[in-house]
Amino acid sequence: MTESTAVPEIDAPVPPLAAFLRPEFPVAALHGLAGDVATSLAEATGADPAAVLMTFLALLGNAAGQQPHAWFGGAQHPARLFVVMVGDAASGRKGTALGAVERLFTEADPEWADTRVLHGLQSAEAMIDRVADGHLDGDSRLMVVETEFARLVATMARTGTLSAQLRNAWDGRTLQRTGVRHSQRASHAHISLLAMITPEELLRHHNRLSQGGGLESRILYVYTAPASDVSPFGAGTDVTGLAERVRAVLDASREAVMLRTDPISRHLLAVRGIQPRAELSVSAEVTGDWVRSVKPRLALPGDSLPSLHSRAESQVIRLAAAYALADQADEIGAAQVEAAVAAWAYCARSAEVVFGVPVAQLPPRADPRSAAKIVRFLHDRYPAWVPRDEIGSGVLHGNVPAAGLTAALEDLAVKRLVEQRQVPTQGRPRDEYRLSRPPQLTLFP
Repeated sequence: MTESTAVPEIDAPVPPLAAFLRPEFPVAALHGLAGDVATSLAEATGADPAAVLMTFLALLGNAAGQQPHAWFGGAQHPARLFVVMVGDAASGRKGTALGAVERLFTEADPEWADTRVLHGLQSAEAMIDRVADGHLDGDSRLMVVETEFARLVATMARTGTLSAQLRNAWDGRTLQRTGVRHSQRASHAHISLLAMITPEELLRHHNRLSQGGGLESRILYVYTAPASDVSPFGAGTDVTGLAERVRAVLDASREAVMLRTDPISRHLLAVRGIQPRAELSVSAEVTGDWVRSVKPRLALPGDSLPSLHSRAESQVIRLAAAYALADQADEIGAAQVEAAVAAWAYCARSAEVVFGVPVAQLPPRADPRSAAKIVRFLHDRYPAWVPRDEIGSGVLHGNVPAAGLTAALEDLAVKRLVEQRQVPTQGRPRDEYRLSRPPQLTLFP
């Protein structure tokens, strides 16, 4: 970390701050079809591959339905995900990732894309009405897409019922609404969520969200930054080949469900539209090694924002189920679990970037507010090196003791957000810092 020789300055446009803060993306998450979609669409659109990947897994898990599921912790876990993209409004390209994946599913499953995707959620009643029992088609899938998650959080705080119904939807419980004229039940609802918000909005509304009775523990946060610059005048991506593979995945999933269904369940499906269930088994290798090999790599709830990681194991098994669906696998194996752990780890690191809460069990040694001020100051000065004394006086205005400044700089260095050099002087060497160069994505040639 310490350098004694001069380092050539970087003569290039300064990347946006999000590119410096973005966690390193684990290549292990780019598994199978999901990985092919992420790399192909990210390269073509310039969107963050993590955003494309998690958008794809969320949409695939909903389109496949709740029928294929894994048993874990005494509960059924289909590939039902609540994903929140966190990125700058101007450069995060959250909508770019969504648009690219939506075009893929529009070609692969046009009926689902046309009838089962809800853009903007107004109320719990509207959500239940879309998946209530008694609809002629019997389709209980609903993909909720909310590009203004802050508005949704405000609605939850105002009504008090939407948060509870979203929690029940993630858990797979029966949803109910009772009105003066009539009541509705949704006993087989399969509701997924994909939302977007900026880091500043998320911090501003976090108190409201944390009062949602455990909803936050069901959310996977994904920090996004642009992967590359592409021409905005491009004709779009030809997704025909990928769409055919996605169509094959969905067809195979539905066929597998019917093959495992008994005659009575088939009759109920034909007559009453009741969808059968089909267990997605977990391999003996995974069940045997889970406690020893998987669980130790997942963060436990800590003192700071304990809800963030309290459902880490359940999230991993749901992600693994999504990867297994994409692989057309008969069971969840070690390969799908490794990919799921990698994807979950990126989401956990994303939450760490936004909230300043480490993934490990210990609370942060450094004040996240001081670290955030230092990062923004160094970004404004990038690629110049800044003396430590200037950081202390110019950024923190001498209001933070030397030990606090040291802790903040060391914390940023451990996270590989800053780099340090020592410049020889006539006296003691001068410590200088600057932001580390953004990690180069090696996904594209």
